[in-house]
Amino acid sequence: MILKNQTAAPATSLSSTEERAILMVTCLAAFLFFNSFGSISVALPTIQKQFGNSLSEIQWITLMGVVTISSLSFCFGRAGGILGQRRLYKIGVALYAAGAGLGALAVSLSQLLTARAAMAVGLAMALPMSTALLAGSFAAERRGQVLGTFASAIAVGRMTGPTLGGFLLQLGGWTWIFWMNFIVGFAVTLAVVKIFHGPGEQRPEKFDIWGSLALLIGYPTLLIGLSFGTRLGWDSFWVNACFAVAALGLAGFVWIERRAEKPLVDVKIFRNRALSAAMVTVILSHMLHNPIALASPLYLQNVLGASPVAAGLLLAILPLSTALASPLSGRLADRFDATSVAAVGIGLIVAGIASYACLGIDSHFALVGAVLALLGAGIGFFTPANQKIAFATVAKEDYGVLAAMLSSFGTAAGTIGTTIAVALMENAGGGDIWSSKAVFAGAQQFAFACLVPVGLVAVVISMRAKGRASASARDTDSMS
Repeated sequence: MILKNQTAAPATSLSSTEERAILMVTCLAAFLFFNSFGSISVALPTIQKQFGNSLSEIQWITLMGVVTISSLSFCFGRAGGILGQRRLYKIGVALYAAGAGLGALAVSLSQLLTARAAMAVGLAMALPMSTALLAGSFAAERRGQVLGTFASAIAVGRMTGPTLGGFLLQLGGWTWIFWMNFIVGFAVTLAVVKIFHGPGEQRPEKFDIWGSLALLIGYPTLLIGLSFGTRLGWDSFWVNACFAVAALGLAGFVWIERRAEKPLVDVKIFRNRALSAAMVTVILSHMLHNPIALASPLYLQNVLGASPVAAGLLLAILPLSTALASPLSGRLADRFDATSVAAVGIGLIVAGIASYACLGIDSHFALVGAVLALLGAGIGFFTPANQKIAFATVAKEDYGVLAAMLSSFGTAAGTIGTTIAVALMENAGGGDIWSSKAVFAGAQQFAFACLVPVGLVAVVISMRAKGRASASARDTDSMS
């Protein structure tokens, strides 16, 4: 991977019509992908009743998507540079649509899981390629705005997923959700094929097969162990077996990458301080805000007594706030210093987590909504600006790998953060955490208060990155 100390090279010249078409179709695809996460999750209880499987078996419908996307994104990120990012993006979107169609026809859980695996592999191809294609298709001075619009489309997809899924579930059953994903996915596939001509730029180089195998052994088992640890117990044989396999796989991956001629992930890239800071803050930010997705629905319904409809409306405030803040963040990152915008974003995330840690048993719905809005705005301000910083540090041909790293590191960090938050809550609440409102509220306050120092570390790293970027800019100016 080629490192850069200045702004990335200009993108290939495109007409304004071509740029609008690329942005529109990638945003539509991203909306569809992230909408499906929420819509399919709403259908899980109905699917469980129809097929008669246990909840632990049904949860693989969701878990398979997270594990597959996180694990394969690295491989497809590198393969995109070899085979062509446009080619992989088109295949990924088509595979996602085909998997959704197979899911709609499934008559057993095993068939549905097979279809879901196809959807997940398609997503693992398409998601890193979409960000890489956007970063490579637009000039650096407009990249923040484009990435902000893309982040907004993702947030809107997250926000509308449960609502749309519930509507389709009530209208025609869970198969309607998969039919909707198939029909829209097929239409998006046609648009993608029409807009993205050819395979894209290709580099004839070796693919790191052994590194990929080691990663596919270590990374999924780590995520599975973290996901099941809170349910089966950290002393469970299967959980510890997952961690042992993960340790061997990830250790082997690092060993292979340090010796490979063309590594899947060149560890030397982390010598670039701007990129290292961007990656670390991505990890810490996801550790901070991902636990909210698990804790807040339980808090709203079990402690404050919100109805499912009221809880859903309140929870929608966070992605709505992110959707509104993301385009503004992108424009500011293009016009001013992107590191300053990212620092503001991580500061707002920390303020949102600290405020959430103050919510108690008597907190008003309006206060909860304000806290979620603050947190969502922080995510919206941080993500596009931080992505702009990261993409400015590598060569265009490595955008796919970088996009995969941003996505995979964030997912793993979010899983770790949620696991830590749950462990802290259960440790503080003991056996009464699920039976006493006061105990749950107190345990939640304790867990999120413990996460605040993690956020402060992220703020310090972000501010130090800002100082280094300013110094680098002055050095560049003096050399001109």
